[in-house]
Formats: sequence, structure tokens, C-alpha cells
Amino acid sequence: MNNFARHTRRLAVALIFVLASLSAGAQSKMIKNVFRLLPTPLVYGITDATKDSMLKGKTYYPSSNDSESVLAFNYGESPFVKDYMYISMSYETSQRASGMIELRGFEMEGKKLIIVSKSGGVEGVNYQQNDISAFLYDGNNRLSPYKAKIFPDWSENLFLKSGVPDSIKKVILNNSNLTFNFSNKNVALSLNSYFLLNNQEYRKWMKGDEIKYTWTGKQFIAGSVSFSD
Repeated sequence: MNNFARHTRRLAVALIFVLASLSAGAQSKMIKNVFRLLPTPLVYGITDATKDSMLKGKTYYPSSNDSESVLAFNYGESPFVKDYMYISMSYETSQRASGMIELRGFEMEGKKLIIVSKSGGVEGVNYQQNDISAFLYDGNNRLSPYKAKIFPDWSENLFLKSGVPDSIKKVILNNSNLTFNFSNKNVALSLNSYFLLNNQEYRKWMKGDEIKYTWTGKQFIAGSVSFSD
């Protein structure tokens, strides 16, 4: 799949999310409060006043924009998870870089565990998971950092079959743009490489391109690796 097709697919998915959100109106107030509470440096430097504006559906354009570089930030929801939202970063000019910050809440011992996931790069070239941080939200407009380990470790061979030749392994690892997706019920870690998935020489040595995690109330438990298509 070429970059244009991939971009079109992402726009279609985003449109489905928007239409479903408008019809369902199910997003929780909690996740919006969390967005307001998050430190400005953690959310693209977006100020409190701008956060309120974005939550009303307005696109944020930084004052540093000019005719050759128009950067835009947008807020969105998921039709599948109420304690979820994202902030997307993209250019309306020719620059190809983009990014996304996802916020997701999980029930945890009378509180909410909040995951803040940041990904970015260039689609189809090098788009990766950049950072994941966790907080506890106590329901009284207070966030506190959560340091305990919540995701199990994984090896670089997670998506590889045994016996893979070193030359093939190197190509697969170099094209493994691993990113989390928190917008569905089960969190997924995906390989995100159309190059690998559409090339049988490499695909035949892969167990899959995605692994899903189940939240237990204390930690995430990994499922088996499978192909998403």
C-alpha cells in the first residue's frame, strides 16, 4: 500500500471516529478533565486556554505558523472507549511529519490509571512510539505520577518466527515501527509496516504484526501475536 492509500485510510478511520463520536456522545468528562490537568510540556506545549478551545472542536494553529509551514492540532474521540481522547499533530502544508498523543483511562483500585502515549514521525518511513507515561487520577482533579511497571517487557524477536535468517531479521527489525493503539477496548502494540506486510519474502518469517493486551486492574497481560489483516 502506497503512502497516498495509507493516508486516505487514516483519514477514513478518523472520519468514522468523528461521526461515531458525534452520534454517541459517550466520551467521559473524566478524560477531558485529565487533559486539562496534564502539564503543558506533555501535550505539545498547549496552554490551558487552548485546551478548552480544542475541547470545543476548534483546531489550534500555533502563532509561529507562516505560509510555508502550517501546523495544526486537533482533538478527537473513540466510538469504542469512553475514557479516551487524542490530540493529533499534522501539517496542512507540504511537510510530512505528524504525531499523536493518546490519553486512556483504566479502572484501578478505586482510582483511574491514566496512560499518556506519544507517537510521531513520518508515515510510511519512520513513525514510532516516542514515549509512554502513567498517572493516577483520584477523581478530585488531582494527577500523580505512577512509576510501577504496567507493560511486560518484550524482546526484539516478538514478531519473528524461529530460525529467521539474520539478513531477513535485520530488515524486519529496521522496518518495525512499533506503536501502541489505545483507541480500542484491548490495547494493541502494532508493527506498522506496510512494506513488510506486503512483501512475502519478509512476511513469511513473521508470526504477525500485532499483539493485544488485556488490562487486569493492575497490569497488562500480553496475548498472542497475530496478523491484523
